[in-house]
Amino acid sequence: MKSSLLALCLLVTIAAHGQMRNDSPFDASVAHPKYTQGKGPKVLFDKGHLNFIVDMGLAKPLMDVATADGYQVEVDSMKFTKAYLSKYNMLVIFPAMPFKFGSKNQVTDEITFTPDELTALRDWVSNGGSLLMFDEHAPIDKSVTPLFNTFGIQLSIGIVSDSLNYETKIAMANKETLLKFTRSNGLLNTEHPITQGEQAGEQISNIMTYGGGGLTGKGYANIFKLAPSATIKKYSGSDASGTANSQALAGKFGKGKVVALGDCNGFTAMYVMMGKTKFSAGMQVGEYDWKQFALNTFHWLSK
Repeated sequence: MKSSLLALCLLVTIAAHGQMRNDSPFDASVAHPKYTQGKGPKVLFDKGHLNFIVDMGLAKPLMDVATADGYQVEVDSMKFTKAYLSKYNMLVIFPAMPFKFGSKNQVTDEITFTPDELTALRDWVSNGGSLLMFDEHAPIDKSVTPLFNTFGIQLSIGIVSDSLNYETKIAMANKETLLKFTRSNGLLNTEHPITQGEQAGEQISNIMTYGGGGLTGKGYANIFKLAPSATIKKYSGSDASGTANSQALAGKFGKGKVVALGDCNGFTAMYVMMGKTKFSAGMQVGEYDWKQFALNTFHWLSK
């Protein structure tokens, strides 16, 4: 690998060598749970579409946080139908693929979600369901494009980079893909309920994404705003295409709600080993506000 960033972002290579693991210890406790234990909204974590973050156990820290906050968490792998989705209040879709993660180098136009599934999902959200879904950088972005398009969100193909707004404290090549969204640089939307929180101590101030893809969605609030200096670069053999103005969108869809993110790593609590070097990413990294952001996102979706 040319850099530790590539070790983090080239997820296929990481998975093949078993270097991506949940960080320990991770404190999944919630100081002031929103719901009585086990009495909150029912949340489904999709495992029916080769969602590698769930398959590898990397979604467990988020499940633990949600459970500690009172949500009723379930993992299931059934195809989406009206009857199936009707049992849940919220749905979390980590990056989905049309084939087993790591078995191919490129995602083409293979089907991940069938047209019937996308119709059932769109109708479920329109009738009041809440959806949290994640994009990723190439080549995964191609496989989730139909899902995002169903909700009026367009994806770029490649990886997002910004030569001006990146994390300068991390010494690695290609660090321009470690994008910063903060109150100080103006790229974090501080007016949205997700970043404001519901009570004192829940404000979001500092976010860093770990590579990822770009989003554009008319009618959605732009939570992580891409600066004019941001560009879409070729990645993992996929030619760069499309434009984007965001890495996080939130909005209403019919009677329901949608939150879409261009990078899923912030909602994990993992580490990546590069030789003897440990790189941590996600909710356990105290410098960034990912754990509170995850909680605020669940709160907004379930309000």
